[in-house]
This record gives sequence, structure tokens and C-alpha cells, in this order.
Amino acid sequence: MTKNMIFERLVETVSAVDDGVDTSVLRLDETPFQAYGLNSLSQLRVGVRLAEVCGVPFEDSDSLLAMSPLGLVTLVERRLAGAA
Repeated sequence: MTKNMIFERLVETVSAVDDGVDTSVLRLDETPFQAYGLNSLSQLRVGVRLAEVCGVPFEDSDSLLAMSPLGLVTLVERRLAGAA
């Protein structure tokens, strides 16, 4: 699964978790999730759900430590590579 594919799933997940976030502005960069309007609870839910969708092991704290779309996508990408 490529970084862009994971990002597409991230955007879908953000939309499913918090429909108040304009997902058209999400970028695969270091912009903090909070800048997009996600609070820490929503960020946690996004991380856990994305991990489930991608089939990777995940701790709740992982999604909070990732802090940005790029951070979370990179973490999932690494976990997928480690599982291969």
C-alpha cells in the first residue's frame, strides 16, 4: 500500500469520524490535526480506525504522537512494511 493510498484512507476516515472537518483541505504534510479542526479525541478515533482499516497494530497513543497527516500516514506505512 503506497503512502498516497494510505492518505486516501485517512481522508475517508477523517470524514467518517468528524463530518465537520473540510477534508478537501487536508494535505499530506506536517500541518497539525488541530489546525484542521480535529480535537484530540477525534484524532485518537481517526488513528485507531485507520489502523483497523489498514490492518496494522496500533496503540491509542500512536495517533496522538503522530500529530499530523504525514506523521500518521508514515507510521501506518512503517507498520505495514514491518508486517510484510
